Amino acid sequence: MLERISSPSRSRKLDRGDRALMWLLTAVYTIFTLVNLGTLRFPQNQWRGEPGASVTIDLGEEKEVAAFRYNGGIGLGEMMITADDGSVFDFSQVYGDMFSWRVSRLGFTTRYLLLECVSGEVVFNEIAFADPEGTVLKASVVGEEGTALLDEQDTLPKKPSYFNGMYFDEIYHARTAYEFLHTMSVYEWTHPPLGKELIALGVAVFGMKPFGWRVVPALFGAAMLPVLFILGKRLFRRRDCAFLASALFALDTMHFAQTRIATVDVFVVFFILLMYLFMTDYLYLDAEKAPLSKAFLPLGACGIAFGLGTASKWTGLYAGAGLAVLFFANLFGDIARSGKGEESRRAWGRAWKTIAFCCVFFLLIPAAIYFLSYIPFYRYEAAADPGTPMTFRRMLDILVRQQESMYSYHSALTATHSSQSAWYEWPFGAMSVWFYCSSNESTVSNISTFVNPAVCWVCAVGTLCAVTELLFGKMKKDPDYRKTALTILLVAIAANYLPWTLVTRCTFQYHYFPTMPFVILCGVLLLQHLEESGEVSARVKWIWLAFSAVYFLLLLPACSGITVPKVFARFIEHFLPAGNLYHGVI
Repeated sequence: MLERISSPSRSRKLDRGDRALMWLLTAVYTIFTLVNLGTLRFPQNQWRGEPGASVTIDLGEEKEVAAFRYNGGIGLGEMMITADDGSVFDFSQVYGDMFSWRVSRLGFTTRYLLLECVSGEVVFNEIAFADPEGTVLKASVVGEEGTALLDEQDTLPKKPSYFNGMYFDEIYHARTAYEFLHTMSVYEWTHPPLGKELIALGVAVFGMKPFGWRVVPALFGAAMLPVLFILGKRLFRRRDCAFLASALFALDTMHFAQTRIATVDVFVVFFILLMYLFMTDYLYLDAEKAPLSKAFLPLGACGIAFGLGTASKWTGLYAGAGLAVLFFANLFGDIARSGKGEESRRAWGRAWKTIAFCCVFFLLIPAAIYFLSYIPFYRYEAAADPGTPMTFRRMLDILVRQQESMYSYHSALTATHSSQSAWYEWPFGAMSVWFYCSSNESTVSNISTFVNPAVCWVCAVGTLCAVTELLFGKMKKDPDYRKTALTILLVAIAANYLPWTLVTRCTFQYHYFPTMPFVILCGVLLLQHLEESGEVSARVKWIWLAFSAVYFLLLLPACSGITVPKVFARFIEHFLPAGNLYHGVI
């Protein structure tokens, strides 16, 4: 088996064995990441109550009501729940209640319950009442109004959890996806819209359900693996090393956690990987032999990926700066190597044509992609003010206003957070970002995003060693393609990582996510150098991969929401070096 993976081929192109291995890894990971992603049993019908609206609930006979369970929609308001004896419970629907199951304690003995909205707007997807033992009481609506409150009782979970509701920043990004689909006023505008529009695709297909708003990010996370495999094959020219890099990425706990939550980070990382894959294809072309049309194909694809990445999150611009460095260094290097006379004139002519092409594909087309990504905003403004034509100038004004608001928000942000960390801590994961936790006396369910030390700590050290090897000339005898590969990776790491050293606002471990795949590739590249120079055995990479897999499985409960005994969680927290994962809960 290992002999098949360790193909002797040194071609940049994928062969049949490469594709089989790549798609097998992707298929296994896709199945694994979709398991327990989120429920498909989730209430879809809503009741909206404005001041004065009321609904009477009949329990059939007088019963003791201990709890009020509810799944809220997007609404802010006040409601009174009144029992037969006049006892009142004041309910406030607040931000963060939406699309999750919550519980409020009651203390009524009654047959009828009157629900009356007194201010704002109260929105419910479903409600239920329970007795002191937790048994859901059979109930019906008196009259025809408010039937949506009790029409999907089969969706009530035994216990509220991440599996059946929103957690962390899903209350922003998944909510915005819903608002886009329903032409509503958008609450979250602090990142460009494309990522939330991609989340909306899953909602459109599966409904506003946890699986629906998480499935597209999860699939994009799985799609990173073949992209990384292909990039690895281009850089390493070895199947085993390409497989090792993509498998290590699959085994990283931050990759797993970040791609199973409905936020926009997964999309920008995917498009950044595509950018550098296509730029790599361009850089490996023979400038003297390859026709311009062949060079324009990967450059054009790179520009489109750059536009899509920037329309997902502004950090795509950081990656774009690295592309510019690689592009111009390669371009002027070709000119310098062309010599003088006719060859120099041809090189300059080719360069100007290439620059003109890039002005279209790295400036105009990304600008068009970015402009079009704001279509949901234009639709909402048109619906809110149908009397004013939606002209290009009006759309441009909306776009500019959104950019000003976005910049003002990020530049003026001074808030702090218990999970924040500085850029120099990220490669070794000193502080995880706590997404979700639910615990009792004996068990705990937790989701944190953090790096797998067996993968990223090793690769971070490997990257530093690779830089040292390069600076001290220990890679002089390496083939030129590997020197080019190291240059590409170091530029990618610098472009995605170094800008964060200048950011003074609150930052988090997941801001390292775009840098991480390139650090992994750099670590594997160093291992390839050591192996081919005879300094380490070929078995080392498989031992490393096996150790990373074991470590991933041990850490899985801390990043997946799997419920485990607290004694095991304490083992993870206190005996496995991985950072602060449970934030004091255990």
